Amino acid sequence: MPVKKVQKKIPAAKQSGSAKSNAIVLAGLRLFTRYGYRKTSIDDIAQAAQVAKRTVYLHFESKAAVFLAILEYLGGQVRQRCGAAERAGGTAVDRLAGLLDAYFGLGFELFSKSEHMPELEETFSKLARARIGDLNKEYEDRLARFLRSLQKTGETGGPPQGLGMEQIVEILMRSAEGAKHDPKLQGDRKALERRLRELAILAVAAMKP
Repeated sequence: MPVKKVQKKIPAAKQSGSAKSNAIVLAGLRLFTRYGYRKTSIDDIAQAAQVAKRTVYLHFESKAAVFLAILEYLGGQVRQRCGAAERAGGTAVDRLAGLLDAYFGLGFELFSKSEHMPELEETFSKLARARIGDLNKEYEDRLARFLRSLQKTGETGGPPQGLGMEQIVEILMRSAEGAKHDPKLQGDRKALERRLRELAILAVAAMKP
């Protein structure tokens, strides 16, 4: 397996313990995306991270533990991106589109071109179904708080008659997830951004003051 070509690494002797752990997680993410979970071994991850195999086991007890650490890493990345989107300037549509992109765009960037995505989704479901549910709920709550903040500042009104804020969030989540998996996009990042912005436009228009 030609894992040495994945990325140039920092020499192991210059890495701190935390840096080594991060290098292992990032190496695992690249290899799982490129080769799939089953075909990637601890040896492959160690080689890609440029650390000894025993160093991988010093930080992670198994390949599954590396996989779960990737999920935690991605959760942290989503939180950072969400915070940046919420703090950004622009209209309500701009910020809502950015908030949708913070979550759905990240997964699209990492996995949309991977031929191993079905296997990775199966592995995520098998190893971390509850944790993924927690992360989804965390994001849904954040999205609902953001929409309520728009209502509080007068940038939007409330949900249209017959719908609650939770239902607006559910519609946005399902629609954005569908856009992320739409084969018509074929890995086109800009096309996803346009689709998410269209969703933001519709949501804001539906909640006119």
